[in-house]
Amino acid sequence: MSSATLPATSRTTFLEEYLQPTLFIPELQSKRKAPAMEELVAQLAAAHRTRHPARVLEAVLRRESMGITGLGKGIAVPHARSTLVTERTVVFARSKKGIDYGATDGKPAQLLFLLVAPPLERDPVYLNLMAEIVGAVRLARTRQRLLDAPDFKTFRRILVEATRD
Repeated sequence: MSSATLPATSRTTFLEEYLQPTLFIPELQSKRKAPAMEELVAQLAAAHRTRHPARVLEAVLRRESMGITGLGKGIAVPHARSTLVTERTVVFARSKKGIDYGATDGKPAQLLFLLVAPPLERDPVYLNLMAEIVGAVRLARTRQRLLDAPDFKTFRRILVEATRD
């Protein structure tokens, strides 16, 4: 069967392989940007993706100082490359009340996606992951469904469906 005749649900996205329950924070405790990033990186360490969370946090904050990763519409995608992580990883987090992230539209970030990866010179997957995340959350309806998802399994299903659309 050619790929043109396969149902849309059979197409695997880059993001699917990175959606892990150990990398999901259902509700961030922090209400400010820096402590929220600390929570994201702590989850990274808890999932054994780095043994150096303080230094990874420094890399994320350094990247953030170059340009805010709060995209607006309640979305933030902080990201960094570091030799202190051995593989691409995405930490997914929600904050129903939102975090003052400094986005250009002034809206607090409610969905945060921390992307970290080793500093490979040519890594198209890193950019494709960022593009899929941004594309998946472009619709207000999808963002609300992600915020309302009762568990990781539902959150994952919604995000994968939105990535395929």
